[in-house]
Amino acid sequence: MNSKINDDFFEGSSMSFGDHLEELRTCLFRAVIWLAVGVAIGLYFGSDVVKFLEQPIQSALIRYYQSKSITQLEENLGIKLNGKQRTAVANHLKENDWVAVDMWIEPAEITRLSEAKNRPLTEDDATPEPTEEPEKEEVDTAKLPTDESLSDEDILKALQGAKVLPTEAPVRMRTWQRIQPSTEALRAEEVFMVWLKAGIVFGFILASPGIFWHLWQFVAAGLYPHEKKYVWIFMPFSLSLFFGGAAIAYFLAFEPVLDFLFQFNLMTGIDPRPRINEWLGFVIMLPLGFGISFQLPLVMLLLNRIGLFSIQAYTSNWRIAVMVIFVLSMIVTPSDPISMLLLAVPLTLLYGLGIGLCKWMPGIRKPFPAAKA
Repeated sequence: MNSKINDDFFEGSSMSFGDHLEELRTCLFRAVIWLAVGVAIGLYFGSDVVKFLEQPIQSALIRYYQSKSITQLEENLGIKLNGKQRTAVANHLKENDWVAVDMWIEPAEITRLSEAKNRPLTEDDATPEPTEEPEKEEVDTAKLPTDESLSDEDILKALQGAKVLPTEAPVRMRTWQRIQPSTEALRAEEVFMVWLKAGIVFGFILASPGIFWHLWQFVAAGLYPHEKKYVWIFMPFSLSLFFGGAAIAYFLAFEPVLDFLFQFNLMTGIDPRPRINEWLGFVIMLPLGFGISFQLPLVMLLLNRIGLFSIQAYTSNWRIAVMVIFVLSMIVTPSDPISMLLLAVPLTLLYGLGIGLCKWMPGIRKPFPAAKA
């Protein structure tokens, strides 16, 4: 049996150039149908998708305000909690979604509230009229200053006598509130565009198997039988690497990255006000960058099989490769060391996996002179 590979891709082909174009048109049309169905489903669940994408930033905002609350407690009480004490307080606040909020209240108000609490409940208090307006605090209008020639000190005393300003210094009262973090939209159409983008991206992910299947049907017609076998192996491998990288970014990278960035808000005293549109771009681009970067082993195998790089070049220059990986990770990820390490360390391991793939499936044809160490 002659096992020699024939390099003529079109030998035995009965399809003309026009037939190939017609086949391409058919495959693209079917792929578009899959995309339309996926986008329709994505838009139907668009609100749920937006809430799902908001979860990392919402959780990070809760942790930020709780850390800020603990810092304010230490400042107001004049104490410094150690590591275990701070962790215990943080866990308690996390369980109840609480933050401490200091308010300043007049001593006279405390007395008034105490008297109102001890006052017996009347029938009118038990069944108030629905349209009844809240009772207004009495102000002695006769004591309001009207003479513009009075000094500021006399005006302040007169306002205090009229109960407009407190006669005693307000006292601090600590209250506990539940955190309700939220992202912001600065334009009227911004939320609609966020919903639309989220629905389209989710729809594309749902329809991607059908889209890739039809595109693969067109490409497979020009491949040898042994090449089709490899594609069936590497396509699931490539998809697994992509979704694995995206999952690492979403479930592992976002929490430490956001906590690291929000630490600077604590140090500078500037509260974060994240915009939903900007966050959506960040939450899509970071997993996308991780997923594409995780294709490194397959890229290395491709370059080896077409003869651009030899296995010796990969193994002897691994130090340079690791340095390049860390530099590219610094560029792809935000300006923080945590996300850079979360991308660079797996890529370094995947570089070793790429060398293993090249040894397992060495290149056959060498159309280009391979780079050597």
